[in-house]
Amino acid sequence: MEIVTAIILLALTIFILFSGTARKRRPRRTARGVHAGRTTGRISGAAWITDGDGLKVDGHIIRMAGLDAPEHDQPAQRRDGEWFNHGRRVKSALIGKIGGRDVEVLTHGKDRHGRVLGTVFCDGEDINKWLVLKGFAIAAYGNQYRSAERWSKKKGLGMWGYGKAYDPREWRHRA
Repeated sequence: MEIVTAIILLALTIFILFSGTARKRRPRRTARGVHAGRTTGRISGAAWITDGDGLKVDGHIIRMAGLDAPEHDQPAQRRDGEWFNHGRRVKSALIGKIGGRDVEVLTHGKDRHGRVLGTVFCDGEDINKWLVLKGFAIAAYGNQYRSAERWSKKKGLGMWGYGKAYDPREWRHRA
């Protein structure tokens, strides 16, 4: 009987200890977590490009806020009909612009994948806006770069001058 009582007390103690433990809460999701107007901090250092809208700075994985760039495997078609890797082209352009250079990132929190959301500046230039102006990315998850996208479309720059290009959000969710 003492063994049964000891087991019950042990089980009850374990239950009490772990039932009061707070669950880890998931961050609140809003428009992919992008809050373009709210700056929460700054990160500075050399930019190491990971893809068309991502980089590493000072050990932090940064997701560029307010835009969406083609995925690494995303194709596009030139007007002459030739297909090419659009994602790789955008990543190369970003490497050419800021790769290895010192940048400053104004952070806006984190996205649902835990990456730091930020606006990247190099020599005072908004690199997020530069990507949209060149037609390398679309304005997304807010209105911050909508006018830059309209201008880029009007000029037929980047993806807006191709025979066929895909919205990165649609490409990611294709069947």
